[in-house]
Amino acid sequence: MSQKGFFEGRKGEMVLCNAWSRLRRFCQVKQVKKLSTSLVVVLVVASCQGSQDPKNREKATLGVSKSFLSIPAFVAKSTGYFSREGIDLTVKECSSGKTATDALFRGEADISTVADMPVVLESFKRKDFCIFGTFCRSYRMVKLIARKDSGIRTGADLKGKKVGVNFGTSSHFFLGAFLMHHMLSVSDIKMVNMRTVDMPVALRNNQVDAISVWQPYDKKALRLLGDNAVEFPAGEIYCTTFNLVTTKSFAKEHPEVLGKFLRAINNAVTFIQKNREISQDIIAKTFKLDIDSVRAAWDDFVFGLSLDQALLVSWEEIARWSIQNNFVPKRKIPNYLNYICLGPLEAVKPESISIIH
Repeated sequence: MSQKGFFEGRKGEMVLCNAWSRLRRFCQVKQVKKLSTSLVVVLVVASCQGSQDPKNREKATLGVSKSFLSIPAFVAKSTGYFSREGIDLTVKECSSGKTATDALFRGEADISTVADMPVVLESFKRKDFCIFGTFCRSYRMVKLIARKDSGIRTGADLKGKKVGVNFGTSSHFFLGAFLMHHMLSVSDIKMVNMRTVDMPVALRNNQVDAISVWQPYDKKALRLLGDNAVEFPAGEIYCTTFNLVTTKSFAKEHPEVLGKFLRAINNAVTFIQKNREISQDIIAKTFKLDIDSVRAAWDDFVFGLSLDQALLVSWEEIARWSIQNNFVPKRKIPNYLNYICLGPLEAVKPESISIIH
């Protein structure tokens, strides 16, 4: 099949999904038991990359948290969707959304992935950034894992205990929400600031009694503690949202790049929905995890582009909590409409916007 025939009549459609479906049917007809994910991706990406005029390509750097919340970004990169949209994307992997946003502000990234807490904390310091899309939600991303031999069986047992937390991240606010749910406050515990990647070993070594941790590091903590672990999922206490942030200057100067970026993410989301197993294989290889761990966590995440009113409500709630606990110097909650950039998503998927403006 010629490249022209492959793309003909499919502009803006799911080329990768169709290619995978055709290859899968071919394998079934030929009774081939397994076609490797890497071969499928290489074949399709080669087709996608060849469809762009090099003169029209844009360069951009993405600061991305290496967490399951970033799955659409990693799938879009691996399957060539950014390239197909004309973006030569450099990926800068970061340990959290906070460090990814720090990279943005240092000029090391043009776009970054970020959860709610860093957005709120930065809003008390600066006005030069904006969110232009949410692409993942999860009620199960963050959880609290504790040591049974520290006398912890319920949330209320955290009183007086040392809890590892990554300050300024979603694990920080989740811990606060978890404590409030169990009629405690941050003053009832001793918070120990640490990197999320270091939490499992710190918990095993009894440096802390519990950790507020996100996936996939929770799995390591549970494995290291074995029967001595007690797990408290977020449940309905807190929904983590993962967002796309850029500087207002970049949004003003390069709106077309943000639009192309969102189209790539939107196509990746559709690809994930239609090709569950191949997407899981991509993430397992990218994160260097066993496939069973990826599959077990997959349904904890909801992928899809949006900008909705609940986002602003959540930020205001986090802002009030931050003020009450003296985590920010100012006492007035910012107007979060000033931190939203609607234009790119309006151009790509306007029906996904429900923010009142």
